[in-house]
Parts: sequence; structure tokens; C-alpha cells
Amino acid sequence: MKLRVIAGVAFAIAAAAVLCLFGSGVWDGDEENTAGIKTFKSYSQIENVLKDIQEEEPIVYAMGVAEDADMAAENGSGASVKETEHSDTYLQVDGVDEADIIKTDGHYIYYTSRLGYDVIVAKASEGKTEEVAVLSEEETGVSADELYLADGRLIIVGTEYNPSELPYDYMRPLNTSVCIYDVSKPEDPELIQKYTQSGGRISSRISGGYLYLITRDYLGEAKDRIVPMAGCGDDFIKLQPEQICSFPNPSTRSYVVAGSISIEQSAEKIKTQTRALLGASEDIYCNGNAIYFMDYQFNYDENRSDEWTSIIRANIDKGDIAFAEKGSIRGRVLNQFSMDEKDGYLRVAATANINGKDVNYLYVLGDQLKTVGKLRGFAAGEEIKAVRFMGETAYVITYEQTDPLFVIDLSNPAEPEMLGSVEITGFSSLLVPAGDGKLIGIGMSTSEGKFGEVEDGLKVALFDISDPLKPKVLDSKEYKDRSSDVQYDHKALVVNNREGWYALPYYSWNDETGGVLQLQVSGDKLDETADFTGDTGIDRCLYIDDYLYGLGSDEDKIISWKRTE
Repeated sequence: MKLRVIAGVAFAIAAAAVLCLFGSGVWDGDEENTAGIKTFKSYSQIENVLKDIQEEEPIVYAMGVAEDADMAAENGSGASVKETEHSDTYLQVDGVDEADIIKTDGHYIYYTSRLGYDVIVAKASEGKTEEVAVLSEEETGVSADELYLADGRLIIVGTEYNPSELPYDYMRPLNTSVCIYDVSKPEDPELIQKYTQSGGRISSRISGGYLYLITRDYLGEAKDRIVPMAGCGDDFIKLQPEQICSFPNPSTRSYVVAGSISIEQSAEKIKTQTRALLGASEDIYCNGNAIYFMDYQFNYDENRSDEWTSIIRANIDKGDIAFAEKGSIRGRVLNQFSMDEKDGYLRVAATANINGKDVNYLYVLGDQLKTVGKLRGFAAGEEIKAVRFMGETAYVITYEQTDPLFVIDLSNPAEPEMLGSVEITGFSSLLVPAGDGKLIGIGMSTSEGKFGEVEDGLKVALFDISDPLKPKVLDSKEYKDRSSDVQYDHKALVVNNREGWYALPYYSWNDETGGVLQLQVSGDKLDETADFTGDTGIDRCLYIDDYLYGLGSDEDKIISWKRTE
């Protein structure tokens, strides 16, 4: 049985998609740019570097590029259809799309199979769904992991198993493919092109009409291949040595590979570019102008332990990706919400475990990703569980036994300042702006167990942040013995901004059922406006007009409920 490669795998993203361009200059052969990056002139130079790598502390990076490829694409056209109101994937940054296991255009629902790696297309109308097409793993050649729906195209991102590399090796995770389908006729999806790059999937984004795909290509002890590969259709070619670069002293036999693929429906041709970076990365933040990617190191000896994160900035513009800066901070970044860029400054929240004790930081990084401001040591002994940046303010949740919400002023980048805090039991793992000076925290409820604090369910809290010096807890709701994908993945949350309600799919531990919880902020109260139940756990939900649709955890079926009477 094949194993699914998880998107969040800890090698994440390395925005490696990197053109060998820095600023306005192009560098080649052994030249070094201001970020300390050097290029190669031959495969033998790369091979010599790889031979010297001991793979003790993976902290290096390199870049490469394959020949650009054009993919012919015909524009589909379909009959006009009635407009519907429908949900979209909940995003960190407006205009920067993220892949998920389910998407809708308001008329059809596209989702990955719960029982396999296929993609199912279902027509949805007034709460009823009808399966109209299945894109099987045998047909696509990939195990579907996640989807995009953009400009009349269904985009499948998944794992392609390379028979020459079987049996499956976790540290050598195959290839990743993008299959682009014209779904102007959803009952008969038409393949436009398939793009593949070596390595296991780390992450992806769509911004400005381009999909950016990031993978990690681990060479291990391989003798037959020393550079990544990429291409469209049968053109699967290796990257060129003169466009592969490295920071000094590389220390891992792996590449972070990035491809950009144009997906605009109006374009006559789809263009691709592929870049690579020698090294590993575990998470990314993308704001539409740049991709930041992080690589973590844990330093330990018999007298001291410490954590650090290397951060690389790659500028993106119409499919081009250019490394610009490299820096480092003390601590480990929790996830993509721990980073935000405003007015040329990158703000980063991190927790460092130093000699067995958690220490928290809020950094402000400027030119060349050098630290210009820092707040250190708040919530000593606790670790960061959630972060949300809103304008010139950061909201940070930490946790040990209670859930403090900290409000940090970033209006002066050189001097981040703690303003206020408030405590509540349990902890939030996702912070959601709710308007009118309010913030929703979604996370875990906790209780005292035999061996200390235990997570025992789902908790939603409503904070008043109108006075940053005195934030308050207005209301909270706990759902014992329930869990929701929203606690771990923001894309599982559904927000109806017009009507002001939030939907959370959930699973009930007690009876192995599930449903969708609908909440709404009413003044200072967090009201439960509906609890739609079903006979299976629900992984995702979405709405089309007055109907809510839930994707079951263990069956290839959609459950629906009418939201309003």
C-alpha cells in the first residue's frame, strides 16, 4: 500500500524557487553575491561538494534552474450559470491562495478521496450532490494530496511514485507532480499539462497567476544523480550546473526545489520555470511579493543546548524567484502565522529551548534580514502556540497551564513593546480577527489529569482587544471529547464575512460521529447558532448559498445540511 506524503512534512518549503538573480545582477561561475552565495560551473564541482558533506547539521542552501518549458493550453468556454454565494479556502494573506483537500466554485465540489488518492467531482444543488467525474490515480499518475481551483482550472498537486526508487524510502520521497485540468465542462475534465519535479512535496502557493511548488529532493547515498530534475510531460531533465548555487560549507545531501507554473486561463501558453536550493527547509511564509523560508537547527553538547532558525527571502514576480537576503534568529518558528512582513520589515515570533527552558522572542528584521528590534523573555517557561499580526500589533498565545494572550506594539520597529495580556484556561492554536476590536481564539480545552494537564476537547474563546493595554476575555465555549481540523490547520475553518459566522468541522471521540459547529459573534457573546451532526467525523466543510456541505473523514461522500429555515 502506498503511503501518502503529508504536505506539512517538516522540510517545508524552502522557497527555493530561486532564480540565480540577486537584485538586478546575474551571477555565474564561482562568483559570490552579497548574500554569500556561490555558483557552480560544472557537475564535477557539485559532485566534489556533495562528497565532502557529512550531514550533521543541515544548514546549507543552493540553487539551480532547469530549462524553461512552454505548455500549450486552450481556453475553455462554458455556458453562463447562475451566480451563487459560496465559501473560499481560509487564507493567511489575501490574494495568496493555498491548496486544500476540497474546493468549490459554487456549482461543483472538487475533493480528494478519503479512501484512496483520486479526485472526485460532484455537482451540488440545493443540498444535493451528484458525482459526475472521477480523476483516478491510474489516470493522473499521481496520488492526489491537495487541490487548487483557479480561473476555470482544477490543479492537482500530488506524489508521483518513481518505480526506479522503490521500495519506498521516507528520506528519499519520490517526485511531486502538478496536473492542470480544464474544467469548463466539469463532467469531462481535460488535461492541459502535467509538470513534475523531483522530491517530496513541502508546500505550494498561487500568487499573481503563478503556482509556486516547493519540494525536497534528498539524494542520500545515491551515486547516479547529483542534481534535481524537473519538466513537463516526458521532458524530465536535470538542472544545469552553471545555475546551481550554494552558501558556504553545505552540510546536507538534499535540495529544496521550486517550480513556478503560470495558470492564468487567458494565457495561450502555460510557462514553467524550475529552481533548486541545496539544503533543507521546514516552513514558509508568502505574502505575494516574497517567499520566506526557514531551516531549523538544534545545537547540543554536554554543557549547552540551543535552537536557531535560518531565514531566506526570495522575491517573486510573475513566476521569477530571486534570492535576496539571508539571516538568522534564535528560536524555532511555530508556523506560517508566526511571520509577517510590513513596510519592509519582517516580524517573527519564535520560542527557543535554551538549556531545557523555553524562552520567547519577537523579532523585527530589516535590510539583509538583520535584527533591528527585539522583545525577549516574555512568558518565561512557556512556548508559543499561536500568533497573529494585525497592522502594527502582534497577538501571541503561549501555554504551559493557562493561555495568556499577549499584545505587542510594533509601531516602532526598533523597540517592540509589550502592551497588555490576559489569561484563560486551555490554549488557542489559531487566532482569527473578528472585527470591532475582537479576536477569536480556536484551540484546545484542557483539564487536570493524573499526570498533569491534558487536552480534552475543542475550545473557542472571544477576546476584546479594543484596549491593547487591557485585553479581556469576553466569552468562551468548550466542547469536551471533540476535535477539529481547525485546531491544526487553518484551512479547515470556514468564514462567512457577510453574515458574520464561523463554521468548524469536528469529530466526536465518544461515539465516532461528527458534524459542523456554527458560531457567531453577537456583541460580547460567542453564540452557537447551529450544530449540524452526522454519522461520521467531518474533515472539511463549505457552504453554497443556504446549504452547508461536509466532507466525511472515512467515506467518499458529502453530507449536507440546510443552514437557514
